[in-house]
Amino acid sequence: MEKGSTTKRSNHNQPSPGVSKETAIDGYETRWEDIAEIDIASIQACPIIPDYQKPTRSTLPIVVRTPEACFCIDGSSLIEQANAAGRATIRCHTYHIAHHSDAEFAIRKVAIRVMPQGGRCTYAEMVRNTRRLYALLMASSDDLMLLAHGGDRRSDQFTSFPENNVRVLLAHRLGKSPTTINKYLQHGEGLNDETMQELVDASAPKLFFEAVQAPKQTIIAAQQSEQKDPAAIAEATSKEVMQWLAESQEPQTSPAAEQEGGQPQQAERSASRQRPAPNGNRGSAPTPRSPRNGSDDNQDPPTSDPTPTDEDGLAAGDPTPSDRTAPAVELKRIGEALIEIAENQESPTPRQIESIRTLIVDLSTVLQRLAHPATPEGSETGGAG
Repeated sequence: MEKGSTTKRSNHNQPSPGVSKETAIDGYETRWEDIAEIDIASIQACPIIPDYQKPTRSTLPIVVRTPEACFCIDGSSLIEQANAAGRATIRCHTYHIAHHSDAEFAIRKVAIRVMPQGGRCTYAEMVRNTRRLYALLMASSDDLMLLAHGGDRRSDQFTSFPENNVRVLLAHRLGKSPTTINKYLQHGEGLNDETMQELVDASAPKLFFEAVQAPKQTIIAAQQSEQKDPAAIAEATSKEVMQWLAESQEPQTSPAAEQEGGQPQQAERSASRQRPAPNGNRGSAPTPRSPRNGSDDNQDPPTSDPTPTDEDGLAAGDPTPSDRTAPAVELKRIGEALIEIAENQESPTPRQIESIRTLIVDLSTVLQRLAHPATPEGSETGGAG
């Protein structure tokens, strides 16, 4: 009896004799997609996953069609509006799949608001592309309000300062918070195009950008104090970042191998970690391990923007790099910048307010590193072992 039930389920999942080998291989993958008029009465709801609270950004309902039925996975309100208006059909963005599956419909209904249609980019690509968009928009004569696709509804967020408006625009269009946009811009600051491309090619993860941010900022500040031009600053900063990237990709030596190699290998690693930073600054940049071939997702859900902790292609056991000097230097820089703003005038300008927001992001990064220091072996200090 039990054996018969198993056989029945197995046969149910097998393609029928009339299904071609090509169709069977397709499974539940999209065979093709199109935009076409569909009878409203034929469109069914996908109740396993509830409809989203926020209306779809798509101008068309998004449906999945099988030989058996048609299911709406996003934009049901558009179908309801068309039905209430007395229309018999509605134009839909339709994905065609070969076989019926309630599980497939549910997965697609969740993925439509999580996975971008073109797939995810790496974190390094997000940094590079956000920086390029910012430069493009700052130099553009286009109406930012129109590019925001928000009309007067977003006018209260725009100010007389283009830098703020571009950040608002990017946050809205990329589905991020302004804080995240600022973080991307900070991580790309001071790097020339060649170095940025090297970081993209190496799939440098979010952890690498965060680890080198403080020492990188120290280099930029030192160069600016010497009144170097932007090209020279970018060259000096990029050179050091590329050195840190190379060090982060050096293969780790296992404890057993270190014991076999004896003290010389340990001394060499110690010297590498304590190498002075450029321009006479004390401390060295952290050197997180960058996965060579791992995926490197960075996308946050469109409706919220928590800081992702597992979307950067990092293994669960990867150590958090430590640098004892850089946090102190960064804290001093942040404090001096805030004091300078406070002493200039009683009421900060919108531009200074934006600078304060950026400094707060920097301070949060430093506090996180101070609250969770790592030993040279990579294990966090403090707490129960």
